Amino acid sequence: MDTTLFGVPLILWGGLCLLLTMTWIIIRPRDKAAGVTTTRYLILRWFHALVWLLLALAAFLAAFNVLGGDATARIVAFSALITYFVFMFTFVTSQ
Repeated sequence: MDTTLFGVPLILWGGLCLLLTMTWIIIRPRDKAAGVTTTRYLILRWFHALVWLLLALAAFLAAFNVLGGDATARIVAFSALITYFVFMFTFVTSQ
């Protein structure tokens, strides 16, 4: 099992993803979120941060080989991709 991605340890990638999660909790698309439905608001407000949180979780699962290790990490990373597509579709189609 390789615990690096592009030569960088997965633990560092996970930490970077957590920093980006915190960044996207603070920064949000205020202009796009104005006057939208509750569902769209929740997607625009939280899904981008959720993407980075899921990527951090995937990195840590693979790095520490817990809860199924790489297999579970792949599923979590794929969930992050789906979440990102939902966020981007909502972002592009809002207003």
